[in-house]
Amino acid sequence: MACPGRFPSVCEQHGNFLLVVARRSGRVLVKDSTSSHGQANWIVSSHSNGPPRRRIDVAGGHLKLPVMSMAEQPRGVLRLSPGGWTVSRCGTFAALSLSLLVALPGGATPANRAALSAHYDRFLVQELKQCSTCHRPGEVKDPQTLEEFPHNPFGHRLKLLGDELRAANRPADLESRLIRIAGEDADGDGFANEMELLLGHEPGRSEDVPTADELADIDGLRKEFEAFLASYRWRPFDSVERPKVPDARDPGWVRNPIDAFIAAGHGSHGLKPRGEAPREVLLRRVYVDLIGLPPTPEEQLAFLADTGPDAYERVVERLLNDPRHGERWGRHWMDVWRYSDWAGWTDGKQVRDSQRHIWRWRDWIVESLNEDKGYDRMLLEMLAADELAPLDTNALRATGFLVRNYKMLSREQWMEDTIKHTSQALLGVTIGCAKCHDHMTDPISQADYFRMRAIFDPHHVRTDRVPGEVDRDRDGLVRAFDTLTNNLTPLLVRGDERHPDTNRLMSAGVPAALTGATSLARTGGALEAAPVKLPYLAAQPDRREFVRHDVVADAERTLEQAKETLAGLVKEEQEPKADKVAEQELLVVVADAKLAALRGVLAAEILEDSGRKGSADWTSAATAAERLQRIAARAQTKLDLHRATVALAAAQAKVDEAGAAATGEADADSPERKKAKEKLEKADKELESAQGKLAEAEKALASADEKLDAEPSTAYKPREVQSFPEESTGRRLAFARWITDPANPLAARVAMNHVWLRHFGRGIVPTPTDFGRGGRPPSNPELLDWLAAEFMARGWSFREMHRLLVTSSTYRMASTPDEANAAIDPDNEFLWRMNSRRLEAEAVRDSLLFAAGGLDSTMGGPEIDHELGLVSKRRSIYLRLAAEKEVEFLRIFDGPMVTECYERRPSVMPQQALALANSELALREATTLAGQLAASSDDEESFVTQAFRRVLARAPQAEETELCREFLEAREPDSEASADALQRRRSHLILVLFNHNDFVTVR
Repeated sequence: MACPGRFPSVCEQHGNFLLVVARRSGRVLVKDSTSSHGQANWIVSSHSNGPPRRRIDVAGGHLKLPVMSMAEQPRGVLRLSPGGWTVSRCGTFAALSLSLLVALPGGATPANRAALSAHYDRFLVQELKQCSTCHRPGEVKDPQTLEEFPHNPFGHRLKLLGDELRAANRPADLESRLIRIAGEDADGDGFANEMELLLGHEPGRSEDVPTADELADIDGLRKEFEAFLASYRWRPFDSVERPKVPDARDPGWVRNPIDAFIAAGHGSHGLKPRGEAPREVLLRRVYVDLIGLPPTPEEQLAFLADTGPDAYERVVERLLNDPRHGERWGRHWMDVWRYSDWAGWTDGKQVRDSQRHIWRWRDWIVESLNEDKGYDRMLLEMLAADELAPLDTNALRATGFLVRNYKMLSREQWMEDTIKHTSQALLGVTIGCAKCHDHMTDPISQADYFRMRAIFDPHHVRTDRVPGEVDRDRDGLVRAFDTLTNNLTPLLVRGDERHPDTNRLMSAGVPAALTGATSLARTGGALEAAPVKLPYLAAQPDRREFVRHDVVADAERTLEQAKETLAGLVKEEQEPKADKVAEQELLVVVADAKLAALRGVLAAEILEDSGRKGSADWTSAATAAERLQRIAARAQTKLDLHRATVALAAAQAKVDEAGAAATGEADADSPERKKAKEKLEKADKELESAQGKLAEAEKALASADEKLDAEPSTAYKPREVQSFPEESTGRRLAFARWITDPANPLAARVAMNHVWLRHFGRGIVPTPTDFGRGGRPPSNPELLDWLAAEFMARGWSFREMHRLLVTSSTYRMASTPDEANAAIDPDNEFLWRMNSRRLEAEAVRDSLLFAAGGLDSTMGGPEIDHELGLVSKRRSIYLRLAAEKEVEFLRIFDGPMVTECYERRPSVMPQQALALANSELALREATTLAGQLAASSDDEESFVTQAFRRVLARAPQAEETELCREFLEAREPDSEASADALQRRRSHLILVLFNHNDFVTVR
């Protein structure tokens, strides 16, 4: 919204604060729009060189205004607290660099409530520039040095006041003294020092006083600003309040409240909405939007023939309940939540961008949307399923949201990515910008960043076994859990992990300015997290019954495979070597003994888990297990001895062979003789090693025999199992509950903005990951707030909101242009027509496969190799997407990037047309479809009609039919009129339709 009157070279809102620079005078006004800070709530300043560059922050209920030097170097921060203006030492340079601050009682006059002037630069900052060479961020070596600058008009007063306060045993720090001096009148002219600085006058010169015009100007600015504030509607950090639905200007057009808000914008801007889109266009639009595929010809004709008043609504209901809806919108949310498959190992064994088996999170997303789980529950599970439902393996898949950021060799980068993308995706704020310094535009301090980091610092990732597979590398459930429960989170100086400030350990919390009306508002953003006691099987997942069953089954398979191998050796037609058969026989014995020992251990383990350790049953089971382990160990030593004996014989044979060559008839100095001697030396060393291993094996067998004859014992060796903490911090669960609190100002707004963006091609807030001052304001804030409130009222149901959106008149409008409307609103900001949109990469590929009937509808499962992208018939959502591992066809059509893809930026480039004309995928599908249509068409006109319906989901116009028929019937000179030539032309026509704008566009 534009600022009124002379407000406009700078006009920005920061949470509850607005910064305005007057166009005429260059004065700055900062206003607190709440009453929580009493009367001390506005600041006006001036600058001799025009409007000063400024930023303001609000953190912990405080407003902070950096003061810039003449060289535009940040020097310090003013902070507004309930008692007035004070100084903060968390600016880019130490607070030493401030010359003056204001802290006046709430009852003071407006003039006296004005604070520091930008003209402070003229007579103090130049002398203080050198401070940055000694005083690094966060440290002030000697505040008293401010008293020693000869040109500081308050230096002497600072020193005297310090002596006075110390003598009275009162605080004498620099801030306290500056606060006192701000309200004093150094020259006795009736104006406080702060006021004179504010208006560009020098304290100490009684003849240099503010004029009546200047004071009147300040009062005028204040009144203009208050009028502006009353008209400023967008307050993203306030809790959502349901706005009143505007009265319907055209009751015949308004189908639901969405239309009422949009119609209000039409009326206030003199716009007339376009009529409803043609039925074929609308049908394809809603099909693509809800399931990512076009309607079949049968579905098109059925809809066109259905004259019922609710025909469209019934189509919408069917699509919302179609399993393909979860796949379509799952891919959208995978963009927002930065889904990435595992990219493999880099040098140094670092995992890039993900973990194995993260596809289970993708399946959870699709399933959750199809069952309409509710966004609040989805967020709870993604952030803290391990604390909320620690034994629910279906819910635990959701923590892939956290797993996705995993970095083996860089914990710092891992945490940075987690904070950055959690805040942007779920809250629409760029908290990550406050890692190194206070946020430049939003009310988020560096301390806030590390408070949020403390939420995630304890967590790590692990892979649990899944039924039917004992090898976690082959398959498993990758998930988050808290393990570093005693981790402390220090603030990092300048965000550098090499410089932790161990004197500033941060507790878990969120920026106070974002707490809205939630319970955290009273704690200043501090989380009230209670540790979560985890069930035994959550801490000991390998003791679950299916794991025991699977390890036994695996041991049984090992035994059976050993027996089959032995039987195969015995049946060989050629005489097998005796040592090979003997080794396999021993392998069978070892496998059998290990299986028996495993069963014995499990029997004792089960009794222990049931609390019966020490009972007679347990003693018997434990004794048996220990005895079976001795037998298995002896079997293994016999196998080792056999292998050592065979190896020794082989080594001795090598020595004999090498020795013969070394003592042969060749000349002693010949190259052959030298080479033979080297070979003999190597063989001797191998023989020596084999002899040593044989001796070790014989000793081990003797020891095993002794143990076998020893007294019975219950000291069996337990299975090697994963063991994890029995308690979680509860921080992530508390954080998730704060996000899903209906009073949270951002979660519902951000989610609805993403949904609107994907239905209408542009978000109500055009910057979906930045609802703060770094982003752009909403086109219709009341509509967004109504959608957010309705979303929460309907149980955070995406299905309910999709239904509401796509059944509105706003959604049903045609996308055709209109000159009169375009002259008023050329960018369609107020939605007088539907926006045409490019089809996303996945929908392009899937539509190609679907047109020819070859799309594989199988849902879920591990990712498919990206190299098979042109061959596989599965939906694109199941193709591997990882760093440097993506399907080239999808990349050409602006497929998602794994780094971040909150909003896709469509492009139009020649490679796209080439891919739809020459790629293996397009050529194959065109040939297949042409063959199908030729077999079912009576003539070329019928072929053309069917082709249009299959590819473009509409009937051809008469002119299009004629052009296509002429193309099919045309023959190149001197070419034969063969069936093959006709079929090639049919395939070429399909390729032309694949390149038609209506194929790659949602109208």
